[in-house]
Amino acid sequence: MKLIVVRSATEFECIREQWDSFVGKVNPVPLPMTFAWLWSWWKAFSLEGGMEMEFRCVYQGPELVGVAPLVRLKHRYRGVTVTLLKLAANGHSPYSSVIVDTALSPAARNRAFSLLTQVGAGEIGLFLKVEQDSELQHFLLDDPGRGKAHKRVGQKPSLRTPVVNINQSWEDFYRSRPRSLKKSLNHKMNRFRKYGGFTIHEEKIRSTDQPIVEDLITVSARSWKSTVGNDLKSNTRSRQFLVNLIKVLGPSESLSAWVIRDKERPVAFELHLIFDNVVYPIRADYDSEYKAYSPGSVLECSALKHLFEQGRYQQYYTCADDYWYLSNWTTEYKDFCSIELFGDSLKLKALYFLEYRIIPMLKRVFRPHGSERRPKVRAA
Repeated sequence: MKLIVVRSATEFECIREQWDSFVGKVNPVPLPMTFAWLWSWWKAFSLEGGMEMEFRCVYQGPELVGVAPLVRLKHRYRGVTVTLLKLAANGHSPYSSVIVDTALSPAARNRAFSLLTQVGAGEIGLFLKVEQDSELQHFLLDDPGRGKAHKRVGQKPSLRTPVVNINQSWEDFYRSRPRSLKKSLNHKMNRFRKYGGFTIHEEKIRSTDQPIVEDLITVSARSWKSTVGNDLKSNTRSRQFLVNLIKVLGPSESLSAWVIRDKERPVAFELHLIFDNVVYPIRADYDSEYKAYSPGSVLECSALKHLFEQGRYQQYYTCADDYWYLSNWTTEYKDFCSIELFGDSLKLKALYFLEYRIIPMLKRVFRPHGSERRPKVRAA
């Protein structure tokens, strides 16, 4: 078994077919692990913190049997500068993972996971947005054969993402929703219709020169996200990520935007990326001037209804955390965690002891009596 490390976008492009063929064995195919997503992500965010690519590939003979898209960068951890080796993911990523061929023997799978997740003595490994109860989680936290550097392991809670399974008629699905949701939506829809100037439509995004792309940027710039610099106009990296996705996936007609307009003015949008029969609403914004008309809620309901009526897709994966308004749409969730591996240097041993021993103990001592208990960190 041999580990090969891909260190540049050019090298990554050379193994595109092999990478996607391997990732394509997973059902459903994990969008954030595909070449298109990772290439777009890297081209947009690689300048952050002097990031270095370390996409690890494990081969058994000529066959690719494991992948881990990692990046290395400098990071401040509790005020201390450290070298971070982390999965190539951020707030734009629905989740991330390390994939090993299920056809391998248990011993070979452990060997592959070990090669893909090993960290140096002076590094912290961050495996963020890892699915709970996955083989990767069990390997990192529980595997008795871990190497020395993996003995200092901690887990923290991450996303709890609602998912809507599209496996019945819209009428049956909507009938099963809470009465409070339907009452609220009816009120919002009536107010929306009374305005008189709104239209809703879906548009395929095939290239970056379509007018719809500028419309998305305009709406985002007028949204509340502009106050925190997270809109598509002021956040150049987020905008570049969108442009990159359009360049790679636009020709396949995988991208579309649901848009509300007030006559000619774009008011709100929900951007869908459809991959392997799963619909990912990867971004949604609305013009703050129209907040009173609840354009976000109206658009999401309209898009969902259309997806159910089409019957072409299996799931609407919300790409969000467990926000209260999404819990009205579904009781199905994907739970994720972040796992940290601390290297063997004295500095990292001290940081691990601080993060997973001292701080949890202080929180238990000073937590106000009767306060709500949040999920605990787990140390191994």
